[in-house]
Amino acid sequence: MINKVIRETMDLLIDEKGFFLEEFHSIEEDLNFYLYTPIKNGFLAVIFSTLGKEDENLLAFMNHARMNSIPAYVVNIVFTGGHPAPLKEKLPNYSEVYVDEEGKFFGHDDVTRSVLSRKAVVNQKMTLRSMAVTFTLMVLNILIYTFTAIKSGGLDIDIFVLIRYGAKVNELIQAGQYYRLFTSAFLHADFMHVLFNMYALFALGRIVEEFMGKWKMLGIYSFSAVTGGLLSYLYTPNVAVGASGAIFGLLGAILVITLFGRKKSMKSMFSRILIVLAINLFSGFTSSNIDNFGHIGGLLGGIAVTLGILLFTSGFREKG
Repeated sequence: MINKVIRETMDLLIDEKGFFLEEFHSIEEDLNFYLYTPIKNGFLAVIFSTLGKEDENLLAFMNHARMNSIPAYVVNIVFTGGHPAPLKEKLPNYSEVYVDEEGKFFGHDDVTRSVLSRKAVVNQKMTLRSMAVTFTLMVLNILIYTFTAIKSGGLDIDIFVLIRYGAKVNELIQAGQYYRLFTSAFLHADFMHVLFNMYALFALGRIVEEFMGKWKMLGIYSFSAVTGGLLSYLYTPNVAVGASGAIFGLLGAILVITLFGRKKSMKSMFSRILIVLAINLFSGFTSSNIDNFGHIGGLLGGIAVTLGILLFTSGFREKG
C-alpha cells in the first residue's frame, strides 16, 4: 500500500505538477527521497514518513535543507499503519497529512489540499513565458514558411524560392555566402516538413528551455543549426533546408542533461530520448531525401555546446 501511494503521489507531483526528485539522509531507509518545486521564498518540499518517526524524519530533512541552503516549506505525508493520528501543535512552514491502511488521505490543511489536488491550475501566461524562446522560434519558422509558400503559389515550396532566401547550396557557400549554413534552418520544403519539425521543436525546445534557461536554449539551437549546416555542406552535395539539424541539437542537449545535469528528475528520460534518437536516425538512413549528415551535425553540436555550458557553469551533477 505504501509503495502504491508513493508511486501515485510521484506521478501526480512530477508528471502533472512539475516537481523534481532528490535524495536526503532519511532515518527511514526506504523513504530517503523528497519531491520539491520552487516557490516564492524558497522551495516546497514533500517527504514521506511512518507514524512515530515523522518528527525525526522532518529533523533529518531540515538538517539536509540547512546544509544545502534550501529554505523550504515541508509537507510530511505520514503513513499511520491503521493507528490514530496524534493531535499536534501547528509548526511554522510545515504541514502533515496522513494516509490510513487503505491508502486514503486525511487530516488535510489548505497547503496539503492544494499540493495533492489533482485539479492542477495551469497558468497560461506562465506556460508561455516559460517557453518564450521555443514559441518565438516556432512562430518565426511558420512565418517564413508562409512567406515562401506565398512566393511559390502553393504549399510545396519552389526550389528557386528556397535558394533565393537562404537554402544550403554548397556552390554558393563556397563563393562566400556562409550565412546559408544558418538561414537554411529556417526554411522548409513543404507543409508536412514544417509541421513535423515544429511539433518536434515544441516537444523538445520547452524541455531544454526549462532546464537550461532561455538564452542558453537559444544558443544551443543556433549553434546546432550551424553545425548541422556545416556537416551537410561537407558531406551532402544537394540543396538542403529545414530545422532538423537544430532539433537534433536539442535531442543532444537533453541527452547531456539526463546524464550529467544536476536535476535527477531528468534521469528517467534518458532511455526514452535514446529510443527517439535511434528511431529518427534509422528513419533518416533508410530514406533517400533526408539530410542525415545535417541531423548528425546538429546532434554533435548540441552535445558539444551543452557539455561546454555545463562545464563552464559548474552544472554537472554532484556525486554522492
